[in-house]
Amino acid sequence: MGEGTYDLVIVGGGIAGLCAALAAPDGARIVVIDKGEAGAGSSPLAQGGMAAAVAVADSPALHAADTIAAGAGLCDEPTVRDICSAGPGVVAWLTSLGCDFDHDGTGALDLAREGGQRVARSVHWRDATGAEIVRALREAVRARNVERVTDPAVALIVSEGRCVGVRTSHGIFLGRATLLATGGAGGLWGRTTNALGATGDGVWLAARAGAQVADLEFMQFHPTALDAGEGQRVLLTEALRGDGALMVDARGERFVEELAPRHVVTAAILAHAPVSLDLRPVRHLEQRFPTVVAGLARHGIDPADGPVPVAPAAHYFIGGVAADAHGATSIPGLFAAGECAATGMHGANRMAGNSLLETVVAGRRVGARAMAEQLPPTDLMFTMQIIEWLPVDPEIPRIMWEQVGPIRDADGLTTAIARLDALAPTPHRNLSLMIARAALARAESRGVHLRSDAPESDPSFAQRSFDHAVGRVSH
Repeated sequence: MGEGTYDLVIVGGGIAGLCAALAAPDGARIVVIDKGEAGAGSSPLAQGGMAAAVAVADSPALHAADTIAAGAGLCDEPTVRDICSAGPGVVAWLTSLGCDFDHDGTGALDLAREGGQRVARSVHWRDATGAEIVRALREAVRARNVERVTDPAVALIVSEGRCVGVRTSHGIFLGRATLLATGGAGGLWGRTTNALGATGDGVWLAARAGAQVADLEFMQFHPTALDAGEGQRVLLTEALRGDGALMVDARGERFVEELAPRHVVTAAILAHAPVSLDLRPVRHLEQRFPTVVAGLARHGIDPADGPVPVAPAAHYFIGGVAADAHGATSIPGLFAAGECAATGMHGANRMAGNSLLETVVAGRRVGARAMAEQLPPTDLMFTMQIIEWLPVDPEIPRIMWEQVGPIRDADGLTTAIARLDALAPTPHRNLSLMIARAALARAESRGVHLRSDAPESDPSFAQRSFDHAVGRVSH
């Protein structure tokens, strides 16, 4: 049985957790609790880039304005301005750690333009930006006193209203501060660009402990995943369209502005299906986008032969544990950063490139303040038992894709709720129920939440949603 007392207990070994570990003061005792193998999460899968106002023609104010426009009226504007202003500093910090962002022929950073960006804004390393950032962070973390435990977290430990640590399947880890950095929830849907282990675990841990959650109805579906197979699909990064790739219908005709916000492109694809992405206009495809080319090759596809079939897939979970731009949640001592947190940065639709930026900013801030938190009580008593962390019931991804997918309606959501309610009450089923109920409650279309029975935005819903179904789901 693992156990111990730490300054910072981190649940999740991706970018947010690594940034927190690096930013913690010298001498801090840190443990990273991860349910899988190192690097097996979704952080290394991020392709397109990280948004930051580093171009001469750009500014944090313009970056914030684009973010707010994409967010469809639900962004927390002070949070947006705060995080966007941190962008140039984040790029400098990652570069100082050895992150090898691409440069152009003049020696300046090569910037990709992605959906919702009025100017090219995303720093990147080819089409494997997440993998490069993870590499640099992991190398830097090796010099720190960081313990790593591979064991699923099964509960947060709350004492007198304060989070004081984490219970895993086989152990107890107490800490001054506990950071949830568990990533997204795409693995709850039948078609996703995420690692299949991204199942919203941190969101449920927080909700089960009584923390406020927010915006659970907002799952961003990436419009251009390879239309082949179920489960994890090959992502065709938006940067391809920024470099000239064209969306075409079955007649070979364009039908949408390629760099429109993702929910706009997703809706257009579903309306014109089957559709394809023609990569032949992209110059130096194999050199600039080797990850995409390799992914297509695994399916026997050569993009030089013609347009590649694409369709939406669950990509980025905007909802999560309600947190501020410094990672603080509604429970003292508990923090959340990265995709499992809902800060209001993204509103109802995430602008491309902003997730990596927000993750680094919040992760660093949590790490920097960890030692300022209270020490956990020393007289806590536990009855320890081994708790099995169950895999996702295969019925859940089917239900979520069929009835809580890119286009929703009240009948389908009601059916999803009934189907989910009939399943055994596991954490994955419970979180899926919360998501479906949140989607039913928002009887409008806004951002990535598209309702065919309520196709327009309703001013009465022009606000974020909090604590949707906490307390109404079987524990």
